[in-house]
Amino acid sequence: MKLVDWDKLKKQITHFLNFSDNEAYLPKLIKNLEKKSVEQEHHPFKIIDIREKGFTVKIYGLFGFISFHHMPWEYNNIDSWKAVFPFLKGKVLFGKIFKFEQEPLSIIIDGKIAQFKKPELLEGSKYNGIIIQKTAYGVFVDIGYDFEWKCGSITSLLHKSNFENDKVFEDIESGEIVELFFWGFNEKEQLILGIKPELKEWFTSEIENLIDEILPVRIIKSENGQKSYIANNKYLASLPVTKTLYPDNRNSIKTAINNLKNDDIIHCKVIKVNRQKRTIQLIWESLHEIEDIFLRTNEHKLIRNRIDIAILEKIELIGKTVKVKVIRKKDTFGRVQTKYLIENKHIGKMDISSESYKINKKEKKQIEEKLQDGEILECEVVKAENNFLRVKWHLNDNELINFRHSKI
Repeated sequence: MKLVDWDKLKKQITHFLNFSDNEAYLPKLIKNLEKKSVEQEHHPFKIIDIREKGFTVKIYGLFGFISFHHMPWEYNNIDSWKAVFPFLKGKVLFGKIFKFEQEPLSIIIDGKIAQFKKPELLEGSKYNGIIIQKTAYGVFVDIGYDFEWKCGSITSLLHKSNFENDKVFEDIESGEIVELFFWGFNEKEQLILGIKPELKEWFTSEIENLIDEILPVRIIKSENGQKSYIANNKYLASLPVTKTLYPDNRNSIKTAINNLKNDDIIHCKVIKVNRQKRTIQLIWESLHEIEDIFLRTNEHKLIRNRIDIAILEKIELIGKTVKVKVIRKKDTFGRVQTKYLIENKHIGKMDISSESYKINKKEKKQIEEKLQDGEILECEVVKAENNFLRVKWHLNDNELINFRHSKI
């Protein structure tokens, strides 16, 4: 169906909408409308007043009625129509004459026709919207008002977290006009609206881009010793110390965090964002920072510090590929023992794995017995303990077969 050219028709129909209700005109107006009613065309009508279930309108100089359910768009409740009525009053819309009776005079309009142009919303642009409904989690806003209703109704939710505080949100009422920004569409093709430009990333998927980023984090320490964390000078952050996040060095991390001072800057990785609370969760993996802060301790803890520093050195190697030197020597009973020296510094214990074959203890021992003294292997560090590092020697299937043929 062809859309109505709003601006062109508005000029052509002005004289119809301004007819007086003088009795001399009434028969003429009724006859004119009777003729129009048989024409299956779009007719202009003007919103005049609000009633319990719809609006009083004026069409070709005569008063008529359109129910809320037959308006060109719908709201979830009548209160929303009451909220927008002051801004709809006097506006010209289009519809069909659904019912026309002369005795008594009754004119019913149906506005369910195509008549609006598509809105051209620009991301980041500011629009004025009318609050049409308030809920516990936000307000529904109609920015069709900003386009003088030429695009019909354009509604979406403005979440309560957009407002300065709870009191501002509590005080706002339906029917008020708010200035807001359009920030695009969500996965359900719903408009994303906001008040403060700096909050945009929390309401779009942009904030998720922070995950795995390393950010500077400023420590804010209150007089009672309570710590707060501000990442990138803008994000309120948390720095939990759990066994899941720090399986091997939780105690060292706790000590380092306890030694943090007000205005210290550390660097942490973002592992989670909470869009509802607008906070981010961090993990502290900068080992040189952890070591430096860890050393802020009293002299009577120096021995403990040396131990923990050694642990930190080992932790730094976890996940890395290192050079492992095979050392084979006879013990006092003449038995050959196989040991491993990692990076010429740390004592190691080695596991052996392959792509699709599980190597049992007997096979592992047979492989180790064929290793040569001084042989260098490349292994992955998988765990750090006080006295040693555990490494894994990965063999693909072909390497395992070749190794067996050549060495076992």
